[in-house]
Amino acid sequence: ENDYGKVDFFPSNTILDDKKKIGINLSGGADSALVLYMLANESVSKKFDIIPITGIDIKRPTNIWNAREIVDLIQEKFPESNIKDHEENRYKKEHEKDKSNIHSQHERSLFRANKVDLIVHCRTSNPPLKIAKENNLLEKREEIRDHDQQKSLFPGNKKYYFPLTLVDKRFVAEEYKKLNLMEDLFPITASCIAYADKTDNFTKPCKECWWCREKKWAFGMYDGGVL
Repeated sequence: ENDYGKVDFFPSNTILDDKKKIGINLSGGADSALVLYMLANESVSKKFDIIPITGIDIKRPTNIWNAREIVDLIQEKFPESNIKDHEENRYKKEHEKDKSNIHSQHERSLFRANKVDLIVHCRTSNPPLKIAKENNLLEKREEIRDHDQQKSLFPGNKKYYFPLTLVDKRFVAEEYKKLNLMEDLFPITASCIAYADKTDNFTKPCKECWWCREKKWAFGMYDGGVL
């Protein structure tokens, strides 16, 4: 049983109410796949467009394969949802900020072109500090994902929305189980960020990177259901 409380993904009287073109940063991981599921479900009644947005590291192109497969499955589950063409941006990651810089530039261009009027970010909180220490999740912990730093982002401003900002990946895992998504959606998500040399040419998770360890902690398994 989790103790994170209920996430109201789309509370009434918020910035979401008047949005008709909602972008979602779809990484191919479990968090953003869950939020896309929630968006698609909501869009059936509220009739807004969904625009998947995915950044592609040219040295690790596999996340776009996952993202596309996730979109196909969600479209199949919610045929009345209106999921538009994938917006993709490619980058070469030489420095840590290369990815975020390209993403930010791409997002600004989508706003300027009037392709989106809101972008949903799917970042969760870090695991609690005590749990992180017990599960080898302190090294390379992203400080921006800590609760105190993210409170100012919820529910976001008029252009961005962060529905998972105050819960961690354990909550996400519980939602997958509750919504019966472990057999179809979970296996096609990928969190591992390692390159070809550590993943047998992208055919299996490395089990070493922070994202692999976090997924194992939350779900009890790695990408693809690997134990």
